[in-house]
Amino acid sequence: MSGWLISLGLTLEAGGLAALFTDLPSLLALSAYLTAHALATLVFTVVCLPLLPASYRRKLILSGLFLFTLQFAMPVIGSIGVFAGILLPLRLPRTERHNPWQETDIPELPYRPVDMGDQLGFSDGGLREVLREASSSEKRLKALLASRQLTDQEAVDILKEALKDPSDDIRLLAYSMLEQKEKQLATRAQELKKLLDDPEHPDRHRLTRRLAHTWWEIAYLGLAQGGLKQYYLENAHRVLVKLTEAKSFHNDWRLLGRIELALGHTEAASNAFEAALTNGAPPELIYPYLAEVAFLARDFQKVRFHLANCSRFGPSAPVKELMEGWL
Repeated sequence: MSGWLISLGLTLEAGGLAALFTDLPSLLALSAYLTAHALATLVFTVVCLPLLPASYRRKLILSGLFLFTLQFAMPVIGSIGVFAGILLPLRLPRTERHNPWQETDIPELPYRPVDMGDQLGFSDGGLREVLREASSSEKRLKALLASRQLTDQEAVDILKEALKDPSDDIRLLAYSMLEQKEKQLATRAQELKKLLDDPEHPDRHRLTRRLAHTWWEIAYLGLAQGGLKQYYLENAHRVLVKLTEAKSFHNDWRLLGRIELALGHTEAASNAFEAALTNGAPPELIYPYLAEVAFLARDFQKVRFHLANCSRFGPSAPVKELMEGWL
């Protein structure tokens, strides 16, 4: 049956082509060719349909229309293309593909889904605990590297903890990271000082404030110790005194108060914080420092007074804990 249909289709296709080269009028020759080509395409479609996989034969009309259209659009080679490009790949067995999945053995009991809340996070306490408790130096090293995700203040504490590690590699890495942080801040201070060497610089006030903050940051983070820390504090103190004498900004007064505290000048610190309040500093930021000044002066009644004032301004979580202990 198929052989007879294929012969009929080839004959119709050949007859259509022959009609194009006869002496008939062009329109008539073209009509004859298209008619013969359409019949040949219909025959080849009938031949191809049973060769389609079962899933395609369920939609017989759509599949037949697709085969007919494809073959009719490409005279002569359309039927060959359908056989070679569609039917053969559909009928041939598929090549074995690489399986991207890997089979693994079922974990031994007890087994439960991993709780992400129990995973190591980039928190100060979690990394510090790993550095202290983990027996694997590789795990301690990963904890040390993870400290790069923390703020400078938190990271420096972690790095100092790592300086006590029994592993030479971890101690050296911690020392290198600390030195890098100090170098970055010292470089920034040098660049600011160079800019301030220009007496005509239009933004001297802002640059001077940034320089004071940089010196304070080196001391506050603990990157400098002993006499070097005192040097940075005194430099920042000298600059801030000049700034507050020129213009009274509450942020400058507040930082000056913190530096006075770090230098052990409690009375000067109290005056600076009071000046910050006078110049519009948020009370919730100043009262905890005033409470600290009062504590250092052993005036515990005033400590309670300042902490009680904090309750009116939405204190931060650490201040709340302090209030719970004192009030």
